[in-house]
Amino acid sequence: MRGFFAPILLISLFACSHAVADSGLAIVSEDFSAAPSDKYWYVCHRPENSFSFGKTDDGKTAMVATVKPEPKTFAFLKEHHGSCLDEGSVYQRDGDERAEIWESDAVRLKLGADVWYRFDMFIDESLNAASKRFISGQWKEDKAARGGPLLAQRFTGGRFIITVEQDNHDPARKQDDVLCRVLIADQYPLSLSPAGWPHDDKTKDIPPRLAAGSYSTTMMMAGTTPDVAKDQGCARDINVTQYSTLPSPFGRWTTMVYHFALRPDQHAFVDIWANGHKIASVKGRIGYQKEGNRSTEYFKFGPYRDPESYETVTKLANFMRSGSRQDADPTGKLTPDGPSGTATDR
Repeated sequence: MRGFFAPILLISLFACSHAVADSGLAIVSEDFSAAPSDKYWYVCHRPENSFSFGKTDDGKTAMVATVKPEPKTFAFLKEHHGSCLDEGSVYQRDGDERAEIWESDAVRLKLGADVWYRFDMFIDESLNAASKRFISGQWKEDKAARGGPLLAQRFTGGRFIITVEQDNHDPARKQDDVLCRVLIADQYPLSLSPAGWPHDDKTKDIPPRLAAGSYSTTMMMAGTTPDVAKDQGCARDINVTQYSTLPSPFGRWTTMVYHFALRPDQHAFVDIWANGHKIASVKGRIGYQKEGNRSTEYFKFGPYRDPESYETVTKLANFMRSGSRQDADPTGKLTPDGPSGTATDR
């Protein structure tokens, strides 16, 4: 069920969740002190994953999502959402490993909504330079013209980057390279990587190449932001400025705040903060052109990876989605208007 929130409608949820109308946008707040309401969250159970909710070993109240190597054999398994277990039909393996929680159909937003997200995340330090594709925290368009996320947090190779997708309008592109993945935030300066790199509709992950001497360059540039890419690659109709490099999220908690409207018509924008520091601002074209009516967008969090031989844990806490900056940052300390600090002070 979608689009049922009227301006005067108020719905209270159990498990410390709530969803209320706010200028046409449903507020969703969750502390994960208990399993969240299935009316507003969908937990994707699979043979290789497990979930827990409540107090963690470090004293924080959170959702803990664990993904393990996928079992080799299954019997009498069922699915519901894509390739998630549930009663209904025969489970189908998809070659990936995941432990995700999704915003439910009931609270999905209209594509292009002006929205704020705030959450605390913990990313396992098991990820390293040899780690394969790994995503945790992504926003997707339902029934999109293409399959990839519009906006995604990626941790492939033990490197935290944030990307958006757009149709590839580079006139020099190869015929199959219909998409362009645009780098909008990085643990390194944006000037060390192409702004965008092309891929086809089946490629899962192609991380940008770093210039030689990246680590030393990052340290030298720590106080010289803002920074922009020197090579536009396939990126078109989009402007990205990075004010500070992303912090390392591995083995620690990181507070992320996003304000965005994801649209394929050059009127999209994304603003990102991490641990109270302004990270990046993006303006331009994000997403995929499509004939007919646009659909909805939704948030997913938890490990989503290529098959690996080891267990990985991610955690999600203090989740808030709203149309109001005040809801996302009541104290005003998480979303300063300008850059505050550098990569070396957090």
